[in-house]
Amino acid sequence: MTNILMESKIKPRLLLLTPEAFNKVTGAGITFSNLFAGWPKDEIAVIHRDVVPVTEDICARYYRLTDREVHWWGWLRYIATANLFGVSQKDLTARQHRGWLKSALKPIKMLIFGDGIPEQVHLTPELETWIKEFSPTAIYTIMGSNAMMELAERLRVRFRLPLVIHIMDDWVSVLYRGGLLSPWQSKKKERLFRHMTEVATARFAICDEMAEAYRQRYGQIFQSFQNAIDVDAWQQFRKNPVVVGSSVRIAYIGSIFPNAQLKSLCDICYAVQELHDEHFPISLEIYSPNHLAEQYREQLVIGTAISLYNTISDDISFFSTLQAVDILVLPVNFDRDTIEFIRYSMPTKVPAYLAVGTPILAYGPADVAQIAYAIKSGWAMTVTAPDMEQLKQAFRTLATDMTVRERISGCARAAAVGKHDAKYVRLGFQSALALASVHSTARTYAE
Repeated sequence: MTNILMESKIKPRLLLLTPEAFNKVTGAGITFSNLFAGWPKDEIAVIHRDVVPVTEDICARYYRLTDREVHWWGWLRYIATANLFGVSQKDLTARQHRGWLKSALKPIKMLIFGDGIPEQVHLTPELETWIKEFSPTAIYTIMGSNAMMELAERLRVRFRLPLVIHIMDDWVSVLYRGGLLSPWQSKKKERLFRHMTEVATARFAICDEMAEAYRQRYGQIFQSFQNAIDVDAWQQFRKNPVVVGSSVRIAYIGSIFPNAQLKSLCDICYAVQELHDEHFPISLEIYSPNHLAEQYREQLVIGTAISLYNTISDDISFFSTLQAVDILVLPVNFDRDTIEFIRYSMPTKVPAYLAVGTPILAYGPADVAQIAYAIKSGWAMTVTAPDMEQLKQAFRTLATDMTVRERISGCARAAAVGKHDAKYVRLGFQSALALASVHSTARTYAE
């Protein structure tokens, strides 16, 4: 049946439920855009909570959730309205101190709730009407919280739709910690997630390692799909690895989070600045969304060798930058919390890094999937311990050893063609969705 669906034009009318929608900024937004490219535009709709402006090249039908559909539990809803915790319910990543009262209440919030405040969900008449007008035949969701799982389950049961889940990082292992109510939230999360894996007609993971880990953990088969790139379309930006500027340019392009890559990116900044101060001509350019990176400017821009810019949102500029620089960096923190969270994550930028072929330095623990992949496939020079001298020597080698640069570049392009070419990955992904849409389930979740 899979081959029949792959060769046909069958596509379900797909309802996406996701914290992030189609966009050109976030990892999930870019991944969605690449995996769903070519899907009939009038057969896809998105329910989301994204604060980043959406794009309409893949989908033009959006419903942004409000606090009528998802809001803090009970009396906390009124605190959310006043924003006394200094945390916006609409954007929990943009946490800022807003007055002494909010600052004083933040520790209380952490003591009671930890990293996640309980939320309630409601199917409002507006949302139900919007869904009925679209008339979907399947749901696809990356979930990400108890509220999003509960909403996915209510939509599945209410509209009797087959469900496809896609896990893009191991949030299931780390969410709901640090507060007095966290054990209750965490137990609820485990019950919900296990139920979602049981009722789903298809289950996707972001890489092979995650698929296998989740198979063992939940006893269900997971297929592996991650971001893909049209290799042929971007061949004009292939890097000549033996061409290095008189001043070596390094670049990091992507998000910056304290529980993912911030500390290791800071290490890279210090290594580059020290080399610069030792009269080795080198500089680092960091391109990251302002709403994520600006709060860390003082930690990152520690000298004249480091520059911080807003993210690159158009494809031509993005690939031109990848080609123009001499070294790309892929940092991962070494702390336990980071390893637990992104052990199985695969950054959205990896396929583009590989396709261009600019030599890569991967800096992080060897048991994280992205670093392990680099080691196994040889597409990066790796530093797998937090060692400043090793890091500096790796930059020197990548800047001066043309044999190493050619080898790494060749392995990168081979991996891009063999594992990340969109014409194969996208076809497999969309065919798996089409196959899942012919199934149905009526099982419900009782809390």
